[in-house]
Amino acid sequence: MSKDASVGEFQYDGHLVFNGLYTTNIIDAGFDLEQIVDENLTDFSVGSPDAPSDGYRILNFHQHVKESPEVEAGLEDKVDHMHGIRYEYEEWDHREVHEDGELKTNDVRDTDSFDIYWSSPDYLFVKGNKTEARKAKQLLEYELSEYIKVSEIEFDPDFLLWMFSRKKSNQSFGENLSASMLTDCEIEGEQRDRYGKRNTVDNSTDVTKSTTALMGILRNKALTGLEGVFEIDGRFVAANLSSEGRVHIKADQDISGSSKIERMALSLYFLDVLIDLYDQWVDLPPEDRFPPKEFFRDIYDECEKQGAEVTFPVKDVIKEYRNKGNREEYQERQSGLGEY
Repeated sequence: MSKDASVGEFQYDGHLVFNGLYTTNIIDAGFDLEQIVDENLTDFSVGSPDAPSDGYRILNFHQHVKESPEVEAGLEDKVDHMHGIRYEYEEWDHREVHEDGELKTNDVRDTDSFDIYWSSPDYLFVKGNKTEARKAKQLLEYELSEYIKVSEIEFDPDFLLWMFSRKKSNQSFGENLSASMLTDCEIEGEQRDRYGKRNTVDNSTDVTKSTTALMGILRNKALTGLEGVFEIDGRFVAANLSSEGRVHIKADQDISGSSKIERMALSLYFLDVLIDLYDQWVDLPPEDRFPPKEFFRDIYDECEKQGAEVTFPVKDVIKEYRNKGNREEYQERQSGLGEY
């Protein structure tokens, strides 16, 4: 199994887009990802048009982080449980190419790859497109089924709404994660209306005051995307979150201008904290998972304040969240909204 030889060689292709987010359940208590990959899985080598090659490489991520002077000790400690492997594959195509000034038909070899990071023992992140993320899951289930079980994570739109409501009331999400600003969102309804089935807000100075977003929420549309600048332990990360389980870390804020090993370390730490926050949110009692009555009053009043008259009844969204927060305490907190 090939391994990255030195710290200076740490590289990755493309953007920091993670289309695969998974929880991991360890079946074999003695499971060691890098050892299994090194000893049991095939190394990548050059194949042929009739037998394209694929294989794995250990990224030695923790060693790169530890030996890099660019990664501060505080961040190094946050990712010391991370392990990285790269799956590489080739594709051959019989096509016309220019060679020595002539047009010839040759077999052309293209290579590509995607990276898998395991936040031991709980989470796994795939940096790659959606097709590669699905392939990664299939490979893991086939190659490592004796050792771990993986389950895909998709963010409940109500989790994104919870984050939206926390930011609107100037509250943090947890001990070490908050939103410095929210700038973009996507809202989607089950049916078309005169506002459209899907509404987006881009590059807003404060999306929590955007009437496009607020009217969509009052019409009981789902918040399927959220983007902004997040603060994590004094560091700032610009990221786009999708309810499909996709996170795109943008080349902005503390990511901008940093080395690739710094970018990856901070991105993985952000993902680790974000997914842990999602797990905590899922385990909250119903009355705490959903916005309180003040949230709906605030966005109703904000629309009126900006001259966006609410000409439709909002009782449907109120009823929806009364039913979701089905405990008596939440029902009482939601009372008094009938006039909206």
